[in-house]
Amino acid sequence: MVAPQPIQPPSVDLGMLIRRPPHDVFEALADPSITSKFWYTKSSGRMAEGAELTWEWEMYGVARTIRVQKFDPDSSIQFTWDNYNPDEPTTVEFSFTPYENDATYLHITESGYGGDLQNQIDGVRDSTAGFAYLIAALKAALEHDVTLRLVLDENPPNLRR
Repeated sequence: MVAPQPIQPPSVDLGMLIRRPPHDVFEALADPSITSKFWYTKSSGRMAEGAELTWEWEMYGVARTIRVQKFDPDSSIQFTWDNYNPDEPTTVEFSFTPYENDATYLHITESGYGGDLQNQIDGVRDSTAGFAYLIAALKAALEHDVTLRLVLDENPPNLRR
């Protein structure tokens, strides 16, 4: 009889090629004057190792606390945030892998979801969608100088479903 394999906690794992150098992709996520054009609307500062920041999505009246744990220019950013539960922050990592023709593969993971299994699944589902919007909007901004309103348009005000 084969012993059952332990079930791994759910996590987010996605990525996409962005046809810009790692430095450009890294800066687009580290510098709030760029990031606020396609993801959050305000940040209390630039990402840096050890920084504690507040990111706001003003259109939704939501703010999150970010604690930057690792900041390796043009390579990786790791932070915790209270996206789902302030008492059980999750860990997000952005990895920037150089690719041919001066492109970058951006890989995003998020782990450490707390609560019961349904809360964990809901968190992974919501974060996967959110990070997919982030990558798509970042790609459009850096490759085509187009501002997609994906985060804003995900939940338009006064929509009746």
